[in-house]
Amino acid sequence: MAVAAEELIRLSNLAVSAALDPGRWQVFLDTLSCSLGTRVCTQLIGYDDLTKATPLTFSSGYDPYILELYDEHYADKNPFAANFAACKVGDVVSTHQLCRPETLKKTQFYADLLLPLEDITGGGGSMLALDGDRMFLLGGNMRSKDRDKYEDDWLRLCAQLAPVIRQSLEINRTISGLTFEKWAAEQHLMGSGTAILVIDTAMRIHYACAEAQKLLASGSLVGCGFDRRLHFRSEEDQGRFAGFVQLQSMGGFDVFRNWQARDGRGRNWTCRSIGLQLGDLDKTPFGVFMNKAVSAVLLAVRPEAGSDTFLAQMQKKLGLSPAEAATVLKLADGRTPAEIAQDREISIYTVRNQIKAALSKTGSRRQAELVRSVEQLRLQGNR
Repeated sequence: MAVAAEELIRLSNLAVSAALDPGRWQVFLDTLSCSLGTRVCTQLIGYDDLTKATPLTFSSGYDPYILELYDEHYADKNPFAANFAACKVGDVVSTHQLCRPETLKKTQFYADLLLPLEDITGGGGSMLALDGDRMFLLGGNMRSKDRDKYEDDWLRLCAQLAPVIRQSLEINRTISGLTFEKWAAEQHLMGSGTAILVIDTAMRIHYACAEAQKLLASGSLVGCGFDRRLHFRSEEDQGRFAGFVQLQSMGGFDVFRNWQARDGRGRNWTCRSIGLQLGDLDKTPFGVFMNKAVSAVLLAVRPEAGSDTFLAQMQKKLGLSPAEAATVLKLADGRTPAEIAQDREISIYTVRNQIKAALSKTGSRRQAELVRSVEQLRLQGNR
């Protein structure tokens, strides 16, 4: 039974959402395991020396005891893994191709792990990345008795999803490899209520999370037409963002921009833009193909938490004075010390002293740690 187009779109969107929140790979695999009409034990496994994702392992459908047994005794004795190196990126292979059944059934791996799970020797997967720094594989195991009916559909589904998963892993890698001064690595954890969009340098929207879709529909801050081109309601914000996109289109910058915007209802928003190089990626799930020469921009927009209530919470939780809390909040919103001084009409030396005092009071060694504390408070408040 082939997967319906609607289900393929749903799975693709889940994979894209994992680009910004790697924890959502679990949601993706849970959904994937039920997509064929029979149980498939799914896994996304691998490592990335650049981002220190070693190992990265998400799985669904396996007995927890079996997983524990694998980790303790069989992680280095996997008869399938012995042939991973022979696969090429993009290859889709069945379990029987990776390890012949007559060979597999002679192993203790089979007796202890696969046979107890109803003889899950069918299935296969797709090689997503394989080079000197990393390896990622999407795989699935199904019961031997389901193999004739479902395996071809499973392998076809792996092939269809592989380009989107590779794209999301690239974005995971890009974000995870950045320092706070550019994005903070954790900055995608801005809390529920954050609108996340991926936009190419022609201003076309390639991805919009559920919160971003709501924001676009309201038209209060941003909107788009039938051509899926993003536009800000304010000409000033549109010009600011367009300038950033133009800079990114020149290539090689991967620049970052933070600013505050005000919507048509007088509400303030924090906007953060990241330049992404997507030239090596395959395509988005919305059918718009990325040209090798095209860069893109990730835009995160969140309602500004500048209320007196939140400032009071910062003072209490972080032990800051009112002035220190006001300065640190602006720092967390991406303002530079010079911009904070201008906004608050104080000297830059006062701003620096307030930041230094806040670092000391919170036990933070760097501004990244201080701002991370503010982001955690925001996240708690948005749940």
